[in-house]
Amino acid sequence: MSEKEELGFEEALREVEEILRELERRDIELERAVELYERGLKLLNYCEEKLKNAKLRVQVIMKEGQGFRLETLEKASELLKNGKV
Repeated sequence: MSEKEELGFEEALREVEEILRELERRDIELERAVELYERGLKLLNYCEEKLKNAKLRVQVIMKEGQGFRLETLEKASELLKNGKV
């Protein structure tokens, strides 16, 4: 498991914020800035993937006749938009 996979979403986001603060300094060396930029991009991609996975896991309980069923957020949204609920 790589270092970034061991980070939680919030930890990765905090590190991105720290990187941004450091990149805003005027006295930062070019090589260090490039390293930080690359690390920041990796962390942002990691955060984006975490958000996508979390979104896929969200489920909505939909009333169906006398009972209920679970739907993904996307499917529930589509059903509501099309007036099928």
